[in-house]
Parts: sequence; C-alpha cells; structure tokens
Amino acid sequence: MKLEILGSGGGEGYPAAFCGCDHCNAARKAGGKSLRSLSQSCIDRELMIDLPADTHAHTRASGINLGEIENLLITHTHADHYIPQLFDIRAEGFAHKLKYKVMNVIGNSDVKAFFDGVFTYFPISPNARDNLNFIEAVPLHKMRVGRYDVTPLHANHALEQLSLNYIIEDGKSSLLYLIDSGLPLPETMEYLASLKRSFDCVVMDGTMGNCPLGTYPQHMGFAENVILKEKLLECGSACADTRFIVTHITHNHAGLHEEIEKTLSPHGILTAYDGMTVEF
Repeated sequence: MKLEILGSGGGEGYPAAFCGCDHCNAARKAGGKSLRSLSQSCIDRELMIDLPADTHAHTRASGINLGEIENLLITHTHADHYIPQLFDIRAEGFAHKLKYKVMNVIGNSDVKAFFDGVFTYFPISPNARDNLNFIEAVPLHKMRVGRYDVTPLHANHALEQLSLNYIIEDGKSSLLYLIDSGLPLPETMEYLASLKRSFDCVVMDGTMGNCPLGTYPQHMGFAENVILKEKLLECGSACADTRFIVTHITHNHAGLHEEIEKTLSPHGILTAYDGMTVEF
C-alpha cells in the first residue's frame, strides 16, 4: 500500500493565510517542509481521503488526476476537509475522459446533506449531481470500497456530527487513519484490541502540537501521540515495524518541521509533510 500525504496542515494551513504570528512568518521564510496545505491523503492513487479547498493544488503538485479516482472517503464536513463546490467541475464540459463516470462519496449523513444545502444556492450541472453516489458510512460496519476493506470508526472530534476515522486494508497491508481525532474513544480502543492484529501504518492527528496533555480532547497533540503509540503497542494493534506518522499540524501549537522532528523522532514517530509518500 502506498500512502501519499498530499496536505499535512491543520484547518488554517501553515502559514495561515491571514496570520502574521512568529510561526507563520518563520515558515514563510523557511519554505520547504514547513509549508503545509490542508489535510488530504491518497491511497495507491485509487482511494482519496477528504476534499479540501487545496485539492486543486494537491493534484497539480502530485500529478494525480481525480478523474481516475472512483472512491472518496470523507472524515467529516469541516471546511478544511470537505468543499462540495468542487464537484461542480466534475460535470460534462469541465471534465473530459473520466475513467469512472460515477464517483462514490463515502462519509457520514452530513456529507450528503451539506452537498444538498450548498447546491440549493449554488448552481450545479444535473449530470455532475447524478454522477455522484453518496454512501453513508456506519461505524464498525466494514465496507468493500474498490479493492479495499474499509471500516469506519467513530472519531473523537466534531461532536455536532458523527466524525469518522478509517481502517483501510488491501489484503496485504493495513492503515489506521485517525484524522481528525483526539485520543480514540474507549469503544474504539476496545474494538482495535479485539481485532488482534497489528497495523502496518498509523496516521495520527497532531493539531495540538506542544500543548500540555488534555488541552483539547477532540484533537491530539504530541503528548497524546506518544501515549497512543504506547497504548496501541500494548494492546497488540501495533508492533515494532508499525510506522507512526503525525499530520494535521498547525501554526498555533508547533514550530518549523525540523523542530517537530526533534520532538517526535526520539519516540519513533515520523513528522508528515506535504507530498510525503510512505509504502508499507
């Protein structure tokens, strides 16, 4: 399985567009891996996770053609993860030679409701609407998505809706994708332990960065990342070969890329950056 982290930033991006804080100014000067766009990932160039406003930039930078993507997982409907207006340019006249006429859009019930609400006021081509298949995901109900088995998990995030994390498996490799989320809910940890298997890769939310443990329960910081790694190792959901990655990093709580690496590397945790590719 090949995981591409197209965007590694939190909700505002890094640097944030309207921000002149020390972290943002330092990132503008440093460039490189310290520049972080909105959160989005892709699996094997077949399965996309989330659809933020930075999707255009991500496809240009990576060379990904969204017309060749049949399945899209949405974690939740916050604006840094889901901009349904982008579906308008999947219509005839804008998008030619689509590999897949219909795109499956998989997420909670708010994903379809948000789409309908937006396009009540914003015109969309009928064929663009008709060529989207919205599928409601239910926590712990495994789904067959393309050639993957996908198990939605109830994320500890965005309490006004049913936010989702995902287990993604292809028969050989497995990914535990925990964006956005605080420390997993007790029932989620129980479920993971019950699987009695070790994930090959775990992607963790690092929004709260250097904040003290428990500062904001619906996001993780680096302290929570270390604790979660230990818990997953203890319950058998991870092993010495499991790759742990922290992404969704914000200017409010973390510095430049190299500074974050110095914090996480001693714990065997990788710091994500835009365009990072990991194969497992």
